[in-house]
Amino acid sequence: MTMVVFISYSHDSEEHKAWVRKLADDLTALGVFEILLDQYMPKGYSFTRFMELGLSKADKVLVIGTPQYKQKAETGKGVAFEESIISAEMMNDIDTTKYYPVLRAGTFDMSFPPILQGRNGFDLTDDCQYDTVIKEIAEALQNEKPLPDVLRSTTLESSERKGTLATVYFSFYHVFETFNYKYSGKRGLQIRVTVTNTSKEHRYFLEPFFKMSRPFEGNADAFSMLTVMDSNNYPIKLEYGQQFTASYRVDSKIAAVFLRLLSEDPSLTIKAVVNTTLGEVIESEAFSLERMKGDLEGLSQI
Repeated sequence: MTMVVFISYSHDSEEHKAWVRKLADDLTALGVFEILLDQYMPKGYSFTRFMELGLSKADKVLVIGTPQYKQKAETGKGVAFEESIISAEMMNDIDTTKYYPVLRAGTFDMSFPPILQGRNGFDLTDDCQYDTVIKEIAEALQNEKPLPDVLRSTTLESSERKGTLATVYFSFYHVFETFNYKYSGKRGLQIRVTVTNTSKEHRYFLEPFFKMSRPFEGNADAFSMLTVMDSNNYPIKLEYGQQFTASYRVDSKIAAVFLRLLSEDPSLTIKAVVNTTLGEVIESEAFSLERMKGDLEGLSQI
């Protein structure tokens, strides 16, 4: 049975694209792999559709690491869309062996996003070793060794230790207007989320999102805030005891949404949720929106 293999890489240069094309061609020539590569796409086909379907349908994904790949993945350019899908899948199943890092340039830390840096992969930085490593990749793809049960159990137990890995503090803050250092009145609201690493090991934290106590749109009970007030670059690495704060502006439109939800359910609560790149989930205490009703009503009129 043919194995479907997707190749994720960044368009660093024409030389790099040609090297990736050769890698794909050499694997295709073995006759046991169907390689999904953007350079094989027919003209006119959607790149977004190719990435979405390709990553979901692939049995395995080769991620070609270079410093430019990591940079683009972290700055929202090019491969960032692919990397976001990969990260989401890996957070849902931290034990997955679907993704193989293949180092082409730099080091694993320099060339892969944090969620891939610690994965067992392949080093193709030395062209003299190309033929040998290609055989190793093909062998690994065709004859994957299963993860021992004892490792899977340990990993799952580790990821379920909610509350011991970090603390997440959720709060509303008033924003005041001043003139010549004198208080002039209340101007607005902010949501702030403060995350502190308490795991005694470093962790990489993803951007917080928010969860309601009941669905508010179909089955959806979680959402992200787009009105960001800081310049954090996620994932954020925190050593033991370190923290970061994420701030979001609550404008009149958001206030109106909260008020509508409160009119439907006065007991509605909201909490902040933060994931680590290891798939761990930490939640804040639930916050009653009823406590902020007066402020939200005033803000919705602005």
